[in-house]
Amino acid sequence: MARFAQSVVIRRPVGEVWAFLARLENETLWQQGLIEARMTSEGPMGLGSTGEEIRSWMGRRVATAWKVTAFEADRRFAFKVTKPMPFTAAYEFATVPEGTRVEMTAEPTGFSRVLWPLIANTARKQYETDFAKLKEVLEAQA
Repeated sequence: MARFAQSVVIRRPVGEVWAFLARLENETLWQQGLIEARMTSEGPMGLGSTGEEIRSWMGRRVATAWKVTAFEADRRFAFKVTKPMPFTAAYEFATVPEGTRVEMTAEPTGFSRVLWPLIANTARKQYETDFAKLKEVLEAQA
């Protein structure tokens, strides 16, 4: 299967890491290429929330639409991307002796299974860079 995972350990308590990642406005602080992120549903972020992100990817502006499929404070946040390339992804949070371990997994759905091998390597490298930035931002707040 074309599923991939990426993780990082951050020297901050799980509640702080969760709170930071659960706030949409923080995404541009750690995700390279993310131009804008906004909610398309009413209310605070939670199960069923929808949103859209505009990214610069391979020199182009790409709009991504998503829906939150799991939202368990300090434990798990999952979403389904519906366009342009459908896939599911989840962030899992765990307390470890060094602080908090965050693991992101992603898996293609629908027609994107065919193209996934072509983009998975790029996505994996992007998450390595993004998670390094996330660690830097959160640990600087200590």
